[in-house]
Amino acid sequence: MKRATKDSVDRLVAQWRNERPDLDPSPIEIQGRIMRLAAHLQRQSEARLAALGLTWEAFSMIVTLRRRGKPYELRPTDLLKESLLTSGAITNRIDKVERMGLVRRVHGFPDRRSVTIRLTPRGRKLADSAISAHLDNMESVLAGLPAAARKQLAGLLSSLLLGFETRSSERSASSGAEGKSPSHRRKNFNGSRVNL
Repeated sequence: MKRATKDSVDRLVAQWRNERPDLDPSPIEIQGRIMRLAAHLQRQSEARLAALGLTWEAFSMIVTLRRRGKPYELRPTDLLKESLLTSGAITNRIDKVERMGLVRRVHGFPDRRSVTIRLTPRGRKLADSAISAHLDNMESVLAGLPAAARKQLAGLLSSLLLGFETRSSERSASSGAEGKSPSHRRKNFNGSRVNL
């Protein structure tokens, strides 16, 4: 399908074709658009969440706990894996959201060192409001795409993401098998922020 208007990625690909005709810059047409769209979507989501008094990190944490169902809790390591947060400073993020009154730490018994992060009733109410607002916003962003195109795009992006996740799992498994230290394995999990 021929597009009437060129976007910013079209322009930079054309420049590379002009400057380096020996290279095929077509992969940039996908990667560049994904990266630029992610940045636009992130900024838009953060602006909408700010109106609810939430940062992206607080939002991701409370909706992850809400999505889990009762009792709306996870261990910090599982919260990190199941949310769309990056690995850096999870304890500080939990502290901030706890100060907001949206989550609380629940210590295990008899081992008080065992801790889970539980959504408070206030956190659950805000998570319900925030996810509704977020999905409404995403719906308006995607309004120009027909349902069939959305389904196709979701499938293509899923295939691309699955490739990365499979390779990451394989690297983590082989690092563990080779006797790498736990700190080395943590460095492999450093995902970037994306939108729900």
